[in-house]
Amino acid sequence: MNHIHRLQAELASARAELRAKRNVLHEFHVHLLSPKFQGFDADGQRKDWIATSDVIAWLQTIIEAEAPDAPDEVGAP
Repeated sequence: MNHIHRLQAELASARAELRAKRNVLHEFHVHLLSPKFQGFDADGQRKDWIATSDVIAWLQTIIEAEAPDAPDEVGAP
C-alpha cells in the first residue's frame, strides 16, 4: 500500500475511534442528566452527588473505546 493510502487508512481509523469515544462521552452525559441525579431525596439530601469510582469507571470506558473492528496498532492490517 502506498504512503498516501496508508495515511488515509490511519486517518479513517483515528476518526472512527474519535466517534467511538464521543459516543461513550454522550452516554456519560445522558447518565449524569438522568433522574438519579436530579432534585432531592426524601430526607432532603441533594441527589446530584456521584461516586468518584463511577467517574473513574466511565473515564476508563472512554479511554478504552475503540472503533468497531479497529486494529491493535495504527497501520496494522
